[in-house]
Amino acid sequence: MKELWKKIKRFFRSFGVKAPEIRENTFIIWEPCSKSHAEVVPGFAAYLLESGYHVSVLLNTARYDEGLFERFSNENITFNCMSKGNIRKFFRKNDLSKVKGVLVTTVGKLCKDTDLAEAYTHFSPHADRNKIFFVEHDAKIAIDENRWDEKVITLRKLNYKDARSVVVNPHRFGDVRITGKNPDTVNFVTVGAINPKRKNSTMIIDAVKKLHGSGVENFKVTVIGKGELKDLPAELRRFFDIKGRLSFDRMYEELEKADFMLTAYDDKNELHQRYNTVGTSGNFQLVYGFLLPCIIIKSFAGLNGFSETNSIIYDQVGDYADALKRAIDLSPEEYALMQADLKKYVDELYLDSLNNLQGVING
Repeated sequence: MKELWKKIKRFFRSFGVKAPEIRENTFIIWEPCSKSHAEVVPGFAAYLLESGYHVSVLLNTARYDEGLFERFSNENITFNCMSKGNIRKFFRKNDLSKVKGVLVTTVGKLCKDTDLAEAYTHFSPHADRNKIFFVEHDAKIAIDENRWDEKVITLRKLNYKDARSVVVNPHRFGDVRITGKNPDTVNFVTVGAINPKRKNSTMIIDAVKKLHGSGVENFKVTVIGKGELKDLPAELRRFFDIKGRLSFDRMYEELEKADFMLTAYDDKNELHQRYNTVGTSGNFQLVYGFLLPCIIIKSFAGLNGFSETNSIIYDQVGDYADALKRAIDLSPEEYALMQADLKKYVDELYLDSLNNLQGVING
């Protein structure tokens, strides 16, 4: 009943709203994807706000109700409640003369395989294309077909066929609590759909089984995301806190209580290679934003800014349980040093991203 009421309110909020709020110095962020990628919007908004713009946000209004901007407070940002249809009508008819720019945070929803000629058809033919900026989350096909545009924004440096892009990493979620290591039970968290394309959940189960078998019990695994852990042995269930898919505000709360982010990449699995070549993982954005040291395989670490001093790194899949044990054994003082080193990297990443975004906007 509560969810139905939210849908009704969203409908009436969007009814009749034809245009976003535009002020003297407005930059629009448009997330055209209805279900995914909304988590990048606060981070991009943070860069634009720091650059001096008024930010006008356009996305699925359900994400507001889920607390996407729950920790965000700035008088120079506007959260528009427009229907998907009205958003598209606005861009097809508006010449963008009254705005400083438009950042489309998932260009893949406007075109197939980063075909920018198709993406621009969603805007008025009179719109200044120099004001329109696109974010791509998977560059592989465009690079393979030799039509990649180096001015397209990616969340991380590409690691594929020497292709280049404008690297802007959105990892700020507002006023979040950075917490130290839990003194008693170490809380590992895994975020995202439980899907073989995204992670090897068997690795996690096998590691927990190995730890349990060796008498290690001062830990738990918080699982956030769609799907389920199939074939979870009964004797291991007490180590797992399966939350399912959470709203953003509830996810933020769980991350603030966690100690380590569990990634479960298998470098022998071709499906996982995109996280090390042409795309990235939302897990990394959360690691940066909440200063959660992660458990990650060595071959995926360096490109994403992870080292032995800010993360727990393992060499191969068979070492995964040992990596979790090292994390459990880390003292609060060692954990604080690890967080401090991670913060140093994240601060540098933020400044580089800010400069890169300002550079592409200013031409």
